[in-house]
Amino acid sequence: MTDPFHVLRRPLVRLAPDPAFAARLRDRVHHALTEGVPMTTQPQLATTEGDVAYLSLQLPDTARARQFYRAVLGWRFGAGEEPGHSAQVEGQSLPLGIWDGPPSPGIRTPGVLLVHRVADIVASIATVRSLGGTAGPPHQEPYGVVADCLDDQGNGFSLLELPPDAPRPPVNGALAGDVAYITISPGDDQRASQFYGTLFGWRSAPGNVPDGRQVDGPAPMTGLWGGTGRQAVTLMYLVDDITTAVAGVRDAGGTATQPEPQPYGVTSQCTDNQEMTFTLGQL
Repeated sequence: MTDPFHVLRRPLVRLAPDPAFAARLRDRVHHALTEGVPMTTQPQLATTEGDVAYLSLQLPDTARARQFYRAVLGWRFGAGEEPGHSAQVEGQSLPLGIWDGPPSPGIRTPGVLLVHRVADIVASIATVRSLGGTAGPPHQEPYGVVADCLDDQGNGFSLLELPPDAPRPPVNGALAGDVAYITISPGDDQRASQFYGTLFGWRSAPGNVPDGRQVDGPAPMTGLWGGTGRQAVTLMYLVDDITTAVAGVRDAGGTATQPEPQPYGVTSQCTDNQEMTFTLGQL
């Protein structure tokens, strides 16, 4: 008779967890263990380049965008803005703003400009150019040294030099209205994986959709999705109650699919009142 417990005596084989699942599990365990416990104020330090330090929603009309995102995500806007063009969002974990002036190079309207942090902007500019992209000269802004770039497929992004001890954004957001996930649709995902992998040191592996790749490294969590006909950058926003958020999108003049369960939470695919696509996620 075969020993029914024979399989239990086999050597243990360690399996590499899915990085996205591991990050979500780590955040949830951390939240469960620290809920109600005073936290220290030590910043989370960056460990890799390529984190998104700032992002800009580039839309036709800032005033309409302010009204929509205030109603849907509860965003608060600062008083210090350039009339008619710029609106800065206050109180979220990742700095972001809305812009309706001339679009940044390589950004379609509506679209999203990602500003990636680097430690040495001169070296990063040289890398962009060596990989077949283009990079303008670095220029000083009140918040740091910046360079406007295009990757080797013509997609726009910017570089921002920050010190190594600058705080890092949460991996999947921390507050309602935060950016929880970034999907970059560059055209050719293989070329993008090589370009951004060399530039920022990102590693990626095949994802759960055709032409999709999950990137290991940056914060917020990021994926690549090749193919045509998609918005170049799509953001997922964290919400506490997706049913309420979906109703808010529709009431504010946007569109939203019915909430759909996923392995990591519940999501809805949406457009705002100016045809910007985005995702809501109750994670």
